Amino acid sequence: MERGDHVCQRGGISRGFTERGGISRATPCTETTWESNGKTVAGGNGPGSALNQLNSSYGIFVDSNRAIFVSDYLNHRVVKWDQGALSGTIYAGGLCGASNPDDLCFPSAITFNKAGTLFVAVQNDSSGSVMSLKKGDTLVETFITANTSIYGIAWDENEEYLYLGHHREHRVDKYTKNGEFVKTVAGGNARGVAVDENGSVYVADSGNQRVVKWIANAAQGVVVAGGKGLGNRTDQFNVPGGMIRDKNGTLYVVDELNHRVLCILESANNSVIIAGGHGQGSAFSQLNNPIYLAFDNDGSLYVSDWNNFRVQKFAKAATPPVAKAYVYNPSTWTLTVSILSLLVSSTNVFK
Repeated sequence: MERGDHVCQRGGISRGFTERGGISRATPCTETTWESNGKTVAGGNGPGSALNQLNSSYGIFVDSNRAIFVSDYLNHRVVKWDQGALSGTIYAGGLCGASNPDDLCFPSAITFNKAGTLFVAVQNDSSGSVMSLKKGDTLVETFITANTSIYGIAWDENEEYLYLGHHREHRVDKYTKNGEFVKTVAGGNARGVAVDENGSVYVADSGNQRVVKWIANAAQGVVVAGGKGLGNRTDQFNVPGGMIRDKNGTLYVVDELNHRVLCILESANNSVIIAGGHGQGSAFSQLNNPIYLAFDNDGSLYVSDWNNFRVQKFAKAATPPVAKAYVYNPSTWTLTVSILSLLVSSTNVFK
């Protein structure tokens, strides 16, 4: 499906390893591998507005009960899919029009805070906003208004600041927890963004096919992945987008037009394909213009599979590899590692 100017060259924004609001954490690819075949856990019944359908999934959020919240872009709604459900329920939105201030027009990135409030980026023509919905409420309110399209949103680790990826202005802006503008913290073709515990910002610079790190208060960034031109090698991207960074410094990046998800260890020259990478398609091992990603508390990977109108779950492999090396062949990088134990905690705000 054609997305037009609303969604060209965009990406996600992530707080890194410790997402709040019950969201699960990433499992480093130094500690596990993922099944090559995904399982459809939302949508997958073609494009449409029925509750068992999505009309292009965009942002996704997985809570500690493994419920999946999906911004259903062309249906102007956020839909909740409980674990194992065959259809979703409308969590917010469903309308788009100038007459209703609580409409969700083209919702993209979503997140929750630890109090259970939903924050979703929306847009209507050239005007973008962040809408909020408190836990237990039915009224969606405008939290931030900006004269630009917004495709990324995330709180920092302590929920003192909110970071927004502004699409057309190619920048990342920082706001207070009350929605007040602070400053621009990164420039360039800002799409997918991750923020680490030190306040450094990682930008998926989609137009330049690279990920750039901006240390807090820096005047310019440093390339940390890609930057080798457009391509499908493991040191290249073809429109990097949604991104998560864990506290080990590992980046997880959706590589949209290569139809894959990559894992990039800190200071590594090459990435590891952890989902997709088998060409564009609708088979269980394939993706079709993936956009966003998330992890649950068990380390399973969830991918918003835009042009397949579904969300795919890639479970952790039952038996992780035991060698400790990169293994290369002309078409594939595989990372094998010794088995380690990752302990994560979760705040369940949805019970």
